[in-house]
Amino acid sequence: MTEDQAAPDSRTDPAPSAEGPRTQAAAWRSGLTAVTALLAAALIVRGPDDLADLHWIVQVVVAALLLAGFALLVRAILPAVAAAAPSAEPEARDLARTRRYAVTGLGLVGVAVLGGWLAPAAPASSSLIQLTYDHGIICGLVSLEPDGYVTVLPDPGQPENRITAKARTLVPISSIHGMTEVGVCEPPATLPTPAP
Repeated sequence: MTEDQAAPDSRTDPAPSAEGPRTQAAAWRSGLTAVTALLAAALIVRGPDDLADLHWIVQVVVAALLLAGFALLVRAILPAVAAAAPSAEPEARDLARTRRYAVTGLGLVGVAVLGGWLAPAAPASSSLIQLTYDHGIICGLVSLEPDGYVTVLPDPGQPENRITAKARTLVPISSIHGMTEVGVCEPPATLPTPAP
């Protein structure tokens, strides 16, 4: 061989194509956008009803997890959008970052949904009942035990007045004329005349 002839270089490879990573980035972008939109729509439609019965602390934790999860999902879409652009030079670290954000975001949304499903419901608030019976009106927390009687219990949060139960009171069911659920045990403007 002479110096004028160039020796073939078997080590030279064609320049790597950016189409493979760009196609992957476009697939991640489309998939994550669809999943995020679907989850958001499902939580908007179903979320408030499902969380309404939970304790307020659980509601705050679930809402924070959902917010963080959706923020990470949106953050996962951004590198995929940038890498899928025709003028971009996608890199493996862009796709790795997208995967990391997506998995973490989906994990947080999953934990929030499972936590909302499995968390115990908040204790139901006791309703105050105002009973009109043969001897006037009494108001308090009511239970139907023992048989044949309505038990009226005092509620310590109620103001002292003439119709608020002062102690556990048994009222025979046969003497009851009416029952009304009330927010506060307040005497009505006119009290019925007690039966003789």
